[in-house]
Amino acid sequence: MRGRRARGAGVKGSILLVEDDSTTRRLLASGLASAGYAVREAPDGETAVELLQSQRFDLVISDIRMRRVDGVQVLEAARSQPDAPAVILLTGYSTVESAVAALRLGAYDYLQKPCELRDLLARVDGALERRAKERRMEDIRRLAQEIATMDGAPPQSSAQRPADDGLLRIGALTIDRGRHQATFNGRALRLTPIEFALLCCLAESQGRVVAYEAIVQRTHGLHVSDDEAQALLRSHVHNLRHKIDPAYIVGVRGAGYMLEVPAPEG
Repeated sequence: MRGRRARGAGVKGSILLVEDDSTTRRLLASGLASAGYAVREAPDGETAVELLQSQRFDLVISDIRMRRVDGVQVLEAARSQPDAPAVILLTGYSTVESAVAALRLGAYDYLQKPCELRDLLARVDGALERRAKERRMEDIRRLAQEIATMDGAPPQSSAQRPADDGLLRIGALTIDRGRHQATFNGRALRLTPIEFALLCCLAESQGRVVAYEAIVQRTHGLHVSDDEAQALLRSHVHNLRHKIDPAYIVGVRGAGYMLEVPAPEG
């Protein structure tokens, strides 16, 4: 795990470079640093996720195919951050199905390895420019909302909102779909976008089994086989179970998952 300082007048942005091939990683890091970027290197997906949780980056460049934690999981970890960095994925294979799937999950772009440094730098510049525009638009929207609140009536409190307001209450679980928030026993849950979509999908069909493929269409926007869907969901279901009561999410082998209120003990 190494860091490279930008060479030249000023730093153009901070980049997390995730690549398990040390030679490729060193070459790319050197080229990016020469172009004016501050680069932090991660030799694997696990290290990348740890760095994303402790540091802020403007951009993540990650190989897709890595052991244990792959590039798609790094992408999901990046997108779950409050100030999410843009993500570019690298693939060493002639087929790009995995890369296209990752684009649907929110990656800015992908490149096939080996790639020319000038091509990578062009994608990096484009990704950072788009991220800057999105952040400016978000600032404008936030300011407009604040002005509207100052000029008009204050927003209704949760107690004043009508019953049909996007709230789902299932046992100790409350989901506010409009605000993308959820609580369990009154405790706010910190959920990734995929975990929140998964929770809503199951809650909307409370007491009924939702097929793996149907869940993935909702959470990932993908049409995949039953086995692929089950594999995609496994880690997300595991994490979600540990954020609420594991007994709320029931797995039906070979079919899917179901959300239900567990029977009281005793």
